[in-house]
Amino acid sequence: MMRAGPAAAPIVAALALVACSAPAPRAASPAVLHAPSVVSRAPWSFDGHAGAMIRTASYRLYTTETDPNLMLQVPVFLEAALHRYRTAVTPLPEPPMTLDTFLMGTRGEWETLTRQVMGSQAPAYLLIQRGGFSSGGRALLWSIGPHDTLSIAAHEGWHQYTQRTFRGALPVWAEEGLATYMEGFLPDPAGPLRPVFAGWANVERFDQLRAAAQRNGLLSLPDLLAADPQTLIERSTDDTLTYYAQVWALAHFLLESDNGRLRHGLEVMLDDAAEGRLRRERALGGAAGLWGAYWPDPLDRASLEYGAFVERVVRLGSRDRILAGRSPLAP
Repeated sequence: MMRAGPAAAPIVAALALVACSAPAPRAASPAVLHAPSVVSRAPWSFDGHAGAMIRTASYRLYTTETDPNLMLQVPVFLEAALHRYRTAVTPLPEPPMTLDTFLMGTRGEWETLTRQVMGSQAPAYLLIQRGGFSSGGRALLWSIGPHDTLSIAAHEGWHQYTQRTFRGALPVWAEEGLATYMEGFLPDPAGPLRPVFAGWANVERFDQLRAAAQRNGLLSLPDLLAADPQTLIERSTDDTLTYYAQVWALAHFLLESDNGRLRHGLEVMLDDAAEGRLRRERALGGAAGLWGAYWPDPLDRASLEYGAFVERVVRLGSRDRILAGRSPLAP
């Protein structure tokens, strides 16, 4: 997948599948949203392939996907995911405009669309192996199976939302960490079309994190904050997957470790990015400088705590909890 904003360099990845006192953490409730009505549905075609344009309250979905069950799910899922983006960490604003998502039935159709939309930038995007990308507030995806299609839609939908809504860009590690956090979901037993989002319900990220931990292949927190996913993909696909697994764990670390003591810093960072207050001067001193603007703990101490957190996450028996969408940290 790839994410690029108007002022951001492309970031390529693969889907395997300040300082302040911290108040008491706010509990995150599961994001369950009742199925919204499709506002309208009209014929749409692309490059000779018949499809539909489906409007919901917040999206225009252009699609050539032919799986009827998936197409019942996607409009519901997009609206539920948007609700998740705006409520999972801290209250965030509505997007200022309708969000356009393209879901193509095949990779070939997606490649043709990508060339048309991205022009001279298309070759970099065509390196993507699974799923799709977002750029300029539009998501361009192709179908890769029911669960994985929805998971990539949740990931790229976060990028799509921040590109359209935030007045300032988050640091890459936070943007990608929250995008991976948004991927996890389970079906709602009370309504199979509806998702129940759960950040831990992400076995692909967990498996990659555990494998990297077992071979001592994890980055330290300072190196993770400074890492460039574009450089990693040019060096090693496995390094890139490990990066995304680590920022997934980092999002959980900030939200949940030590009874949520670090959560407030992430909330403030998100508010600042949304309102355009996350300015360049906050980043003086590199990753350590930006970290110090939002979290009182020195980065070297936080790095030790993050390492211990990951060790707890990947301990024996955790995978069953991940499969059930439950925290591996619970007693």
